[in-house]
Amino acid sequence: MQAQKRVGWWRFEIDVPRDWDIVAQGKSRDAEVFRLADSASVRLEVLLEKTPFEKAKGADELLESYKKSWERRLEDLKKREGVEAELKHAFKERVEVCGHKGVLWGFRVGGAPMIAALWYCEKSERSVALTFTPRSLDEKDSFLAMLKSCKCHYDSASEKALWSLLLFDVRLPQKYDLAAAKFTTLSSFCTFEDPEGGEYLVVGYSGLATAILERYKKGLREWFEKNILKEAFRNLHVEIPKIKYEECEDALSYRGETFSFIKSKRKVLIGRIWHDKRIDRILANGVYFPSSKIEEAKELLEELTEQMKIVALL
Repeated sequence: MQAQKRVGWWRFEIDVPRDWDIVAQGKSRDAEVFRLADSASVRLEVLLEKTPFEKAKGADELLESYKKSWERRLEDLKKREGVEAELKHAFKERVEVCGHKGVLWGFRVGGAPMIAALWYCEKSERSVALTFTPRSLDEKDSFLAMLKSCKCHYDSASEKALWSLLLFDVRLPQKYDLAAAKFTTLSSFCTFEDPEGGEYLVVGYSGLATAILERYKKGLREWFEKNILKEAFRNLHVEIPKIKYEECEDALSYRGETFSFIKSKRKVLIGRIWHDKRIDRILANGVYFPSSKIEEAKELLEELTEQMKIVALL
């Protein structure tokens, strides 16, 4: 059996082959999506649509909506590019995922085999659609094994959500949502926010640090300020305070506090930047919290740092 790994995004988790990675992700007002690919092509798409319980659809209704979305997609393809691809039914079965009744649909698009699993999760109030692209319909059992590993809701508020970045995984309290993300060789980052609490977390990393640091006279500090700090908060309407740095071997710690005559309105930004020579990457993180929650911020930062250090040991 092929080696597996756990992948999570948008508070949805699944076990997939170890050589699959998240290659695209996005969010609209009512839907969240991410796609996983191997070295050759996209193999799995996970679509999560916010659906209030009173508007929930049964499995067959979800399947009809899913079919219509494919029909529209193929009609658009024909109009835009003159390409015709027929949607053909292969099989339909009942399936249960995470205790939810769903439907498994096998079909072909222009001859290419596809398998979809659809269900409604009343606990997270989301309609779930997984679209698997097998090499052949013989891979159906592999997809069924993936479905058994799915986690579409949490059983308790204390469970932490898995976010699978390309370099490492982090588990965060469920209240944090992805606010911004960027993935490039020079720098990658994710910014998470608690919309109600005005709290933000940032995790970032580089490509090959040895080569990248040659570009920056001020080293880690300059890389961080030019590639992570401003970009991570750019569209969040957050005031970035003036930062002071402390140096320790191949690492920097930093701290800044916004100004306000009203102490309760001050915000503190603290974090760490370091060069992990075992994997030759620059790693950075930060937490932006109300100053009244500084102890909570420090605790979360420490936990985040420990999770990021694990990558060097894998």
